Amino acid sequence: MDRKGLLAVAVMIATLALSCLPALAQQHQTKMSALRPIVIETVDVLAANRIALDAGAAFEFDRELTNGAQYDNLRLAPLGARFGLGSGAEVGAALAFSANDADEGNAPDQSGLEGLALFGKLQLNSFSALRVGLVVAGDDDIAPYPNDGVDLFANLALQKNLENGLLYGEFGYKAQGGDFDTNSYFNYGIGFAMPVSAIVGLNVELVGEQAQEIGVGNVLDLVLGANLLLADNLRLAPYLSLGLNDAGPDAAVGGFLELRL
Repeated sequence: MDRKGLLAVAVMIATLALSCLPALAQQHQTKMSALRPIVIETVDVLAANRIALDAGAAFEFDRELTNGAQYDNLRLAPLGARFGLGSGAEVGAALAFSANDADEGNAPDQSGLEGLALFGKLQLNSFSALRVGLVVAGDDDIAPYPNDGVDLFANLALQKNLENGLLYGEFGYKAQGGDFDTNSYFNYGIGFAMPVSAIVGLNVELVGEQAQEIGVGNVLDLVLGANLLLADNLRLAPYLSLGLNDAGPDAAVGGFLELRL
C-alpha cells in the first residue's frame, strides 16, 4: 500500500478510536425500521442469530470513461446474506454482477462478476459502525469495478437521530490488488431520512468516490428514494440516482430488497 493509502488508514483508525470512547453498543437492530439509509452504509447490525438476505439491482445510463466513451450498465449488487453474531456484530458475503452495454466501440461491453465480498461489521456505539472486508474472484474486464487479486476495504458509517428524521453518512477507503494496485479510492456520503408513516420513509443522499493516483473521473450522485416496510421482516428501497459529473451514470433507477429470517 502506498503512503497515501497508509495515511488514509491511519486517519480512519484515529477516527474509530474517538468513536469508541462511549461504551460499545448493545443496540443492535431487533426489528426493521423505515428510517434507514438506501445507498449509504447503515450503522445498524443484525441481532444475534438473525439472518438477512439482500438483493439489489440498478440500471445505469451513460457512464463515461476518461477517453469519452460511454456505456450503459446493469448491476446486480449486493446478492448476499448476513448473519448476526450478537454483541453488535455481524458477518456476511455478497456477490456483485455487472452487464456492460457499450454505446461506442471502445467502451466496455462485457458481462461477469465484479467479485465476491466477504466482510464483518461491528457497531461501535449507537452513532457509528465499522465494516471491513475483502473482494476476490472478480473479472478484470468488467466495468465499473474490475477485480484482479484481492481488494481490501473499510467503511465507517455514522448516524444521528433528529427530532424530524435521521441524519447519516459514511466514509470509506478501498485498495485494489493485482493489476489494479494503483487504483485505490475514497468513498463518502451524507443523507437524510424523513418519516412519512411507521412503514414509509423518504430519503435524499449525496454519495461520491474520489480516485487516488490514477487519472480517472470521480463520481458524485444525488440519490432520491424511499424505504417501504412491506412486512415485519421485508423491506423494499426503490431509488432514482442523478449523476453530477461525467464518470458516474447520468441517471440510474434501482432498488434494494431485504428479507430477515
